[in-house]
Amino acid sequence: MDAVTGAPGDRSLAHLEVQENPYDYYDVLRDQAPVYFDPHLKVHIVTRYDLLMEAIRRTDVFSNIGSQAPAEMRAPPPEVKEIEAQGWPKVNTMVTNDPPSHTRYRKMVDYAFTPKRVRAMKPYMDEIANMLIDKFIGRGEVELIHEFAVPVPLYVIADQLGVPRADAPKFKIWSDASVAPLGLMLSDDQWVDSARKVLEFQRYFVAALDERRESPRDDLLSALLEVRDDDGQPLNNGELLSIISQVLVAGNETTTNSIAAGMTLLIDNPEQQRILREDPARIPTFVEETLRLESAVQGLFRIVKEDTELGGFPLPKGARVMLRYAAANRDGAKFAEPERLDVCRGNAGAHLAFGAGIHHCLGAQLARYEMIASFEAILARMGNLGYASSRNSFEHHPHLCLRGLKELWITFDEINKD
Repeated sequence: MDAVTGAPGDRSLAHLEVQENPYDYYDVLRDQAPVYFDPHLKVHIVTRYDLLMEAIRRTDVFSNIGSQAPAEMRAPPPEVKEIEAQGWPKVNTMVTNDPPSHTRYRKMVDYAFTPKRVRAMKPYMDEIANMLIDKFIGRGEVELIHEFAVPVPLYVIADQLGVPRADAPKFKIWSDASVAPLGLMLSDDQWVDSARKVLEFQRYFVAALDERRESPRDDLLSALLEVRDDDGQPLNNGELLSIISQVLVAGNETTTNSIAAGMTLLIDNPEQQRILREDPARIPTFVEETLRLESAVQGLFRIVKEDTELGGFPLPKGARVMLRYAAANRDGAKFAEPERLDVCRGNAGAHLAFGAGIHHCLGAQLARYEMIASFEAILARMGNLGYASSRNSFEHHPHLCLRGLKELWITFDEINKD
């Protein structure tokens, strides 16, 4: 069977209107071309759940090494390379790596994100969520993303890294800059600006690491300096910067976008919201459903290492494959009534919003507990949720791989606890 060429209706993930409303497009691809060559992007897009799982398991064929390098898909402007030369070389550690090297890095850092350790942070996350709500609860209206969804994960990750919360806005800027080129939607000037911000990030954290070498603290940076691999070797600055960058992205991008998406699901599904208010124990399932229905990471790339096939579709060596997690998460063969929010769904946690297998997101548990803390606080303290009339465009940031609203204005009533 040949992979289908020529976009259905001449639509492509490269088109802004498809990125804004991708779900009908995913339905067409799953049904007609589950492994589809997009001629605009020169990428094979995989959309069926079973085929994504097969590719994820076949790490010997579907490689992560260099898979997320935008320069391989579009030549960067010369100034980008000049800026990058002033910093530390990029190192393939986790997201862009394969075993056995990937195994070495994950083994060295997984300890910091064990379920037990993250669960112990839950009361502290509750405090952050309530502290932020305190600032706007009396107003009856808020732009939720910038006043709540952004600072919740940023404060958590700043505290874990042992850097001032006052610097958290910089982390958001640097995190966005690190993933912006991957979206393949930047102008040359924007790409150059992103490169400058990544260099700022590198210099900031190398200085912080140097401080920890002189005076270790009880924080993640100090812990990363102390870890050793099986041969007794520490992480060098390039490796440390790669890991810290991934921690920053995993520690805030997914959670911020998912909190905003979850709020729209609450407002748009009042009956499901009622169930959650009556039985808050279902909030973790609601979080999984939010991740499934509005995956913050819509998809990531792999590179085919040898001629192969996937689901009967031939893939040549060197082909770039996009594993479209968001499409798989609405696959009716895996999830009954896949378009429907169901806070009682039994297999909601089977989604691929955090990937799966050896590349399952390092910060997945952290993001889950941050979302649980956020929605527990919101539902306990904010009633009569609605959209602020005429203040929302409901537009998403243009990006090939990520999905997140630009802003979200909501109205609410304060719930009197007395």
